[in-house]
Amino acid sequence: MRKDLVGHAKYILAFLVFSILGITLLFLGVAFGEEFVTAGLTSVLVSTAPLVTFVIMVFILRAESFSVSGLIGLIIGVVGLVLVIGIHNVLGGGTTVKGVLLIAGGFGLFAVNGILAPRLASGTDPIVSTTYYLGLASLILWAMAFVFESPLRTPINEDNLLSELVLGVISTASGFVGYYYILNKAGPFFSSITFYFIPVFGVVAGMLILGEKVTVSQVIGIIVVFSGVYLINREKFKKG
Repeated sequence: MRKDLVGHAKYILAFLVFSILGITLLFLGVAFGEEFVTAGLTSVLVSTAPLVTFVIMVFILRAESFSVSGLIGLIIGVVGLVLVIGIHNVLGGGTTVKGVLLIAGGFGLFAVNGILAPRLASGTDPIVSTTYYLGLASLILWAMAFVFESPLRTPINEDNLLSELVLGVISTASGFVGYYYILNKAGPFFSSITFYFIPVFGVVAGMLILGEKVTVSQVIGIIVVFSGVYLINREKFKKG
């Protein structure tokens, strides 16, 4: 595509921060967290990102105006997450909560990344930005893999190659290009809304592909989360 990779090198420190917050720590949190929770639950925990974005943008940076409906939406969103996770899991602790904390922490850091990106690297090309993010994160993760694991012992077969291709091209590269494009055009607050589409696809895919069971409380929880999101962003929806 003849993009100016060299010209964007002046943002290398910012890109390094983004690659750590938005990719390295995010993926590590999800990878380790999914050892303890289902794929459907993981997809719902993506909604941690817009909730964290709301808290930081409204209460810490004060970059967005406060509204009672937004605060109520935040509380409702948290309640919905509790329902999806399961009240018994929240109260009882254990491995499920451990997985939830790892994944939610990863997406919380991703939210911070989304807030910093427009400020530290404003107007950068989303394809070039994604190239730098993924490239730097790959170097970091490769180094960590050789320090803590034995990647060369991993068998190279058709299933592994196909999985890496799908995860790398469709789930990661294409997704990040779209995300940073929206981030540059609409800002972190609006961009975070897109994460609420993921739970629907994640839960449905978990049921159809992995045969995961979804409880009534989880379905109610997802609806409650969406209701909270609507309240948080109601004014923006009206303006749109």
